[in-house]
Amino acid sequence: MGNLQSYFLDFHDAIKLEIDDNQVLRDKREELLDVLKENIDLEEGKYDIFHQGSYTMHTGIKPLEGGDYDIDVGLLFNISTEDYPNPVTAKKLVYNALKDDYEDTEMKYPCVSVRFEGEVDNDDRNYHVDFTIYSNENDDGKTYLAKGKLGSGSDSRTWEHSDPKELVRTIKENLMDKEDRKQFRRVIRYLKRWKDLKFKGVVNRPSGIGLTVAGLTHFHPSYSYNAFTKTYDDLGALESFVQNMINSFSYKFNDDGEWEDRLEVNLPTPPYNDIYEKLTGSQMKNFKSKLESMRDRLKEARVETDSVKACEMLQKEFGEDFPVPTQKESAQQRGPAIMVDHSSA
Repeated sequence: MGNLQSYFLDFHDAIKLEIDDNQVLRDKREELLDVLKENIDLEEGKYDIFHQGSYTMHTGIKPLEGGDYDIDVGLLFNISTEDYPNPVTAKKLVYNALKDDYEDTEMKYPCVSVRFEGEVDNDDRNYHVDFTIYSNENDDGKTYLAKGKLGSGSDSRTWEHSDPKELVRTIKENLMDKEDRKQFRRVIRYLKRWKDLKFKGVVNRPSGIGLTVAGLTHFHPSYSYNAFTKTYDDLGALESFVQNMINSFSYKFNDDGEWEDRLEVNLPTPPYNDIYEKLTGSQMKNFKSKLESMRDRLKEARVETDSVKACEMLQKEFGEDFPVPTQKESAQQRGPAIMVDHSSA
């Protein structure tokens, strides 16, 4: 097999996105927080701001052509669900504070979102900032996420027990070894780009947070030792991660009393729900089929002795940002490839 690690690292550099890399997005976020602070009608309470989402967990990736750059901001209000039994009332505090200044403000079911259109002449991208609203001053000491939309009936709005800070901490601190953790984040980014490509335009597709949480269970670092130095094998880690997910599919009864082959990935924090519970049986079948196709392609790339051909295979799964070297470049990369696999099956 060829040594493909350098190409995976180049791919990672091409797709990764840290918040420090995006000044425009940071400016949009701070601008909105200033407007919110100035306009919000909340005499009896305050709120704390914390940053959540993929940037905070170091798993952010660049959007595909035509996609939005986005950022998630959590607002922990010092209010109780008893004082605000209707979660939409709490969400309207944020919505009303922003809508007059930003016409593209929308109350979605889990958040309040503000979208900024890019300038076409400047080839500028679109941006959106999502605010999630929490009740954080409750007698039971718990935090609750406000869910519901404008006009939602009582059966379509709820306060959901949540622990967003603990979720971020669990993912950020996954794995003790710093280099193992870096490989975890790289592999999550590979899968998120794969998901964006293979499910482009699909409604109710596998989410990025679903793949990230799946990694807490199904990812295992893969490396060999060169003398006393670890040499990481991202292809091996990715292959075992995907295989572990496929192996975890199992048949369950759906609400119609029919068997469905499903992958269950539960949040490690409240509400501990299955992240993929909203995928239908058909969508889950499609998800598994695409995972199996990727696994087969990874296996083919692993045994392919020509790095050019192997990278061409991988590009079909991960898109044009996965580099394909010339024959001359490939020749310069060749070397001994004695690997000791430390990944789990």
